[in-house]
Amino acid sequence: MGRIYIVCPECHQQLSFNEVAGYQNMVVECPKCHFKANVSVYQGGLQARGAHGADDMATQLVMPPSSSADVGQIRVTSSNEIQWLKPGSNIIGRRAETGTADIKISNDMYMSRRHVRIDVVKKLLGYEHHLVEINSKNIVKLNGKPINRGDILVIRFGDTLTLGKTDIILESRDDDSTRLV
Repeated sequence: MGRIYIVCPECHQQLSFNEVAGYQNMVVECPKCHFKANVSVYQGGLQARGAHGADDMATQLVMPPSSSADVGQIRVTSSNEIQWLKPGSNIIGRRAETGTADIKISNDMYMSRRHVRIDVVKKLLGYEHHLVEINSKNIVKLNGKPINRGDILVIRFGDTLTLGKTDIILESRDDDSTRLV
């Protein structure tokens, strides 16, 4: 087994890690900008060796927590970036130095730094997802239709949210069809 070289698509930091079985299906977290995505989203191979930046920070191969397999995930359709949801409140917003969102997904200037909240609520038969409009400066669309200020809506796996000009899809991590290969 050798060393794998990749480049973060956000900050262009060169990253490397020791090859492990199944690494192609793992998520990588950039230690510099904390961008998380499947290894396939990162640029690899010889192109990665030409990237700028020192490779002095440890690259994290992240496995999803097994205890929350049915909590779900969101996938940014334009980049295939995946972010895992956690039980409770998940504030989603634009990636910005001054942003305080739990999940930062895009540099889309039409997206607020705190755009929307997804509450993952434990029910008897699993989890339910509530889309909560949090009075951001920009609108939220659910399956192509704008939602109203202050709305709290139940959303399901497969629903598409539009935040600014960025589409994200709520997916089940248990569904093989939603995993990146």
